[in-house]
Amino acid sequence: MNQFSNTTLLKILVKWKLQLGVVLIVSIMLGLIFSSEFFVLPKYKSTAVIYPANLTPYGNETATEQMLQLLQSADIRKSICDKFKLSEHYKVNTSKPGGLSNLYNSFNENVDIRRTEFESVKIDIYDTNPVIACAMVDSIISLMNQKARSLQRSKTLEVVKLLKDEMEFKRAQIDSLESALRVLREKFGLLDYYIQSKEALKRYYKLITENGTKEKLKELDQIMKNLEEKGAESVSLKQMHQKAFETFSEIRTSYDKALSDSRKVLTYANIVAKPYPADRKSSPVRWIIICISALSSLAFALLIIVIAENKERFTKLS
Repeated sequence: MNQFSNTTLLKILVKWKLQLGVVLIVSIMLGLIFSSEFFVLPKYKSTAVIYPANLTPYGNETATEQMLQLLQSADIRKSICDKFKLSEHYKVNTSKPGGLSNLYNSFNENVDIRRTEFESVKIDIYDTNPVIACAMVDSIISLMNQKARSLQRSKTLEVVKLLKDEMEFKRAQIDSLESALRVLREKFGLLDYYIQSKEALKRYYKLITENGTKEKLKELDQIMKNLEEKGAESVSLKQMHQKAFETFSEIRTSYDKALSDSRKVLTYANIVAKPYPADRKSSPVRWIIICISALSSLAFALLIIVIAENKERFTKLS
C-alpha cells in the first residue's frame, strides 16, 4: 500500500506552493540564462540529400553504401579539417597529446552523414556560422566526387595499361607473321595458295595438251613444288594472321574506350536537396532546456519537501 496518497501530495503542493513557485521561476530564469548565447553558442544546420551516380559497386555492396564509405573516409575528413581550419574554429589544440582525436570527435559531433530509407544519403552539418556549415556540405560532396573519380580513373588506367600491353604483344605477333608471309612471297612466290593451285593446274593441263616447252614445264614444276612444300604453311600463316588482326582490332576498340573513360570528368552524386545557409538556429532549443530545467528543479524540490514533511515517519520506519 502506498505510504503517500494523492490527497497528501495535493496538501503538500498547496502548503508549499509559494516555495515551489519560487523554485519554478528561478529555474526558468536559470534556464533562460544558461541557454543564452553567453553560455551556449547557437548552431545552424545545413543539409544536403544526394543519390549515387556513375559508381561501380564492389562485391555485394550497393552504390549507396559505396558512396557512404567515400563520404565518411578519413582523408575527406582530414581535407575538410584542413580546408576550414577546424582546429582553430573548434578551439582544439592539436599539438597536445590526444588533440587530433579531440578534433575528430568535435568533427563527428557536428557532421552527420547517414543513409536514408530511400537509399539516398543525407548530410547534416551543424556550425555556429551558417555560411561555413553550407560550405562544408558543398566541400564534402565535391571531395567525394574527386575521390571517386580518382579511384575509378586509377582502375581504368590499370585496364588501359593492360590492354596496351596486349595490343603491343599482338602487334609484334602480326609483324612476325607478316615477315614470314613476306619470305614465302619473295622466295617461293606464294601469294594465295588456293588461287595459285587452281591456276597452276590449269596451266599444267594446257601445257600438256599444247605440248609446251620443257622450260615452261620446268618452271611450272617448280611452282607446283613450292605450292606442295610451302602451301600448308602459307595457309596456316594467313589464317593466323587474319585471326591475330581481328583480335588486335578488338583489343584496340577496348583500349580506345578505356582510354576515353580515363579522361572523362564525371560526377558521382545527384543532388536532390541542395545545402543553403540557414537563417534560423537549430540548437540549442531553448524551450526544451527551460522545460527540462523547470521540471527537474520542481521534482527535486518536491522530493526534499516530501522527505521533510515525513521525516518522523521515515525515522520510525528505520
